[in-house]
Amino acid sequence: MTESTDKSAEHPNKRDWSVAWKNPFVIGWFTILIIVLTVNFFMVSMAIVTAPGLTVPDFYEKGKNMGAIIAKRNHMEELGWQFDIDLPILQATQDKKVTVKVLDSEDRAFDVDTAILYYYRPSNKDYDGELVLQPTGETGEYSGTINLPLKGKYDLIMEITKGEEVFNLGRSIMVQDAP
Repeated sequence: MTESTDKSAEHPNKRDWSVAWKNPFVIGWFTILIIVLTVNFFMVSMAIVTAPGLTVPDFYEKGKNMGAIIAKRNHMEELGWQFDIDLPILQATQDKKVTVKVLDSEDRAFDVDTAILYYYRPSNKDYDGELVLQPTGETGEYSGTINLPLKGKYDLIMEITKGEEVFNLGRSIMVQDAP
C-alpha cells in the first residue's frame, strides 16, 4: 500500500483529459477550424462585392456557336488578308495615333468599307469602347487617335469589313501609367 501512495505523490499534477475543452489538441483543432472558416467567409464576401470579371453579359450564348466561330476563322485564313498595324506604346490618358494598313494575300494594299478598333478592359466593362479609323488618303491605310483612361491590360480587336467579308484580329496589350 505504501507504493501506491508513493506513486500518487510522484505525479501530483496529472491532468484529467476527460473534459474536451481542457484538452490542448481539441482547442488547437477548434482554433484552426475557426481561422479557416473566417478566411473562407472573407474570400466569398470579397468575391460577391468586387467586380465579377465578366464583361460579356451573354457569354454562354456566344460560346454555344463555337462551330460558326471556327468556320469563320478558317474563312479568314482563306482570304489571307493581313494588317500592318502601327500601334505605339500606349500610356493612360494620352492621345496616341494608331495607323493600320490593310494588305491582301499578295501583300498589296486595298481599300475596305470600315476599319474599327474595339478595345475591352477585362476587369471593368465601363472602359470598353471602339475607335472608327478614317482613311488617310493612301490606298488601304486608315488611322485614328486613341486615348485609354486607365493603365493596365486591354484586349484589342481590329475589325475590317469589305462588302460581306469581315476580318478580325485580336491582341492583348498593357497600357502604361502616364509619366
